[in-house]
Amino acid sequence: DVEPDQPLFDALFMLLAAGWRGSLGSEAARSVDVLATGLLALPEFAVGGIGVSDALLDACFDQMLLPEPTTPVTGGGGPRGSFSAQLPGCVSLVAGRTPPAGRGGAPACADAAAGGAPACVESLASRLSCARAVLDWCYRHQQALRPALRGRIGRTLLAAVGGVGPPPPGLRSLLQSLTLITAGFGAPTGAHRALLLSVLVPLHRPAGRLDDTTPHLSLFHEPLVHNLLLLLKRQPSLLLPTVSGLLQLWPAPQDGNSGKEVLMLHELEQLVELTPAQDARRLSLTMAPLIARAVGSENSRLAERALALFASAPVRSVLLADSRGALPLFLSSLTRSFTPHWNRTVNKMTCEVLSLLQQHDPPAFAAAAEELFAPGPHPT
Repeated sequence: DVEPDQPLFDALFMLLAAGWRGSLGSEAARSVDVLATGLLALPEFAVGGIGVSDALLDACFDQMLLPEPTTPVTGGGGPRGSFSAQLPGCVSLVAGRTPPAGRGGAPACADAAAGGAPACVESLASRLSCARAVLDWCYRHQQALRPALRGRIGRTLLAAVGGVGPPPPGLRSLLQSLTLITAGFGAPTGAHRALLLSVLVPLHRPAGRLDDTTPHLSLFHEPLVHNLLLLLKRQPSLLLPTVSGLLQLWPAPQDGNSGKEVLMLHELEQLVELTPAQDARRLSLTMAPLIARAVGSENSRLAERALALFASAPVRSVLLADSRGALPLFLSSLTRSFTPHWNRTVNKMTCEVLSLLQQHDPPAFAAAAEELFAPGPHPT
């Protein structure tokens, strides 16, 4: 029956700050996190005009940058020193990594040496959930804070991928909060363009890997793509600069990061379906060399993902919007100098794609085949 007012919110936020500073015991801090998360979701707490201190917002964003808690673990089936698999939306990180010092008081993992590792993970998970709840509540109900919050979210996102190691678990949470914001955007503005091209596209930069097949990008790729799609559906004219920016961040073959390439191919498929008709030909010319390279890869997972693009009629129509320019590139990669791929599935998919290309534009297909395979000197 308590009426939520400024003193009540002040007391709640003071308790949160104390728990995040480490002034409360770990159990008490987690209890406060859970309490605050639950209260802020109640309709009775949907109150505007509440003062929120900069210190509290600083603490919320600090939680998003906290490193994953790790500690040596003996036995068990997962990598040593990794608890990310127990955090929502995360996958296990590499073994034996010593976390950098976090701001805002990272959850102490000393307890883990005495068998308290799960508590350490639960502490970070509750912090992230609570920090996200506070930021979401502020954005929904404290409208005066919205411009500052948008700017801080962008800066924090870029800071989270500024290092060389795995990004902090909070990056995914922050992108999920951003999804709520982008979903509510109205008419396109210059700020939306800046968010898309200066924040979301550069978030594809991380080139590290958790293991041979799992790139760092996989930790937060799903909400990242969701935000991109929300913005591009409102401003499809920005698709071409967005795709051009993504291609500049594409892994080089010598990087051996095929997992990231597969993720980005999946993303491209979703983006290309939004292509305005007037941009299809330019996008075809932009994407064809990279798609052809992926099709011709010896990595079967990468080749299969690239070949699968052609199964989608909307994507295929964009890739072949400039048939005269794109078909020779695709045919050269698909035929592989008449040497079959070592993987049977790739060979089967190759035959299916060749048939689709021939049906799409028979004259252009015949001209490309003549250019590539007729006797005599061929253009380089």
